[in-house]
Amino acid sequence: MAGFWRRYGAIILTLAAIAALSAGGLYARGQAADIQLFHTINTSRTNAGFDALGTVGYGLGSFWFSLGLFTILFFLGWRRLALSAIGAIVAGALLVLLIKYLAHQPRPAQELPGVRAVGIPEYGLGYPSGHSAQAFLTVYLLCSYFSFRWYTQAGLYSLASLVALTRVYTGVHLPVDIVVGAAIGLLFGVLWVHTRLWPGPRRRERWRT
Repeated sequence: MAGFWRRYGAIILTLAAIAALSAGGLYARGQAADIQLFHTINTSRTNAGFDALGTVGYGLGSFWFSLGLFTILFFLGWRRLALSAIGAIVAGALLVLLIKYLAHQPRPAQELPGVRAVGIPEYGLGYPSGHSAQAFLTVYLLCSYFSFRWYTQAGLYSLASLVALTRVYTGVHLPVDIVVGAAIGLLFGVLWVHTRLWPGPRRRERWRT
């Protein structure tokens, strides 16, 4: 039993944390503060530039962008990283889909009045945000492999945060959706890089950008 826990304890605890976080977010979703913040982001300070940024965020947070990025890295020579990362984003996407179907929560336009929709129409289940999870998982994997300097990591995480924020701005997610999605992406990333499927960090002295 002790050997089993040493080997699988971190995995079990991380999955339990994801489950608890998802349940807690489900309780907080749709509360007055969540809805008020949604309307503030969705309808305040709107302009064509922010609308275009919302479309960019849709692309950067998509599964296909992450798949394309790691495919490029594969052909550039980082084959072990790319193969492991592709496995991570596929598994992470499936996990988010499972939570979506278990939670079975609609998107804001399906339950709230006055929602401003921007860009590509999106339907289906709204909790948690798959784009937020994908963006933060991708950034975590990159930062775990390449020893970027702190400001590069800060820039990448800021970009992931911007992707998540655009999901509220474009009217397809509530704030709780993106917070839980981002946390799931990070937790799943932590889980993945501590398994034997992860190739380990790149030599630090070679990657200090």
